[in-house]
Amino acid sequence: MKIKMMVSILALGALSVTSALYGQDPAGEKEKKQQQEQQADRPGEATFTGCLTEQEGAFTLATTAGEQITATGSADLGKHKDHTVKLTGKASDEGGKKSLNVTKIEMVSASCSK
Repeated sequence: MKIKMMVSILALGALSVTSALYGQDPAGEKEKKQQQEQQADRPGEATFTGCLTEQEGAFTLATTAGEQITATGSADLGKHKDHTVKLTGKASDEGGKKSLNVTKIEMVSASCSK
């Protein structure tokens, strides 16, 4: 009889813990959901973060992943030259060259970390 009682108590304890663990978000899922929600109102747009540089009037974003993306479309790009920024806009990839028609600029840092 004692064994049946102990097994029942252990089973109840396991079930109560299982339900509590089930409700938790796995690591990173919360951030992924937030990013999807932020971009849901801007279908077809992409966001990249990196160092914005200018050479002969052309702006390039060097991402932390090593991508070089040509940035166009915003008069505010010049204000963020040599800053770390987060750019959002319509991305395209033609002939192996990535470009972004910028619709939103967020400054991350007033300098680029090398």
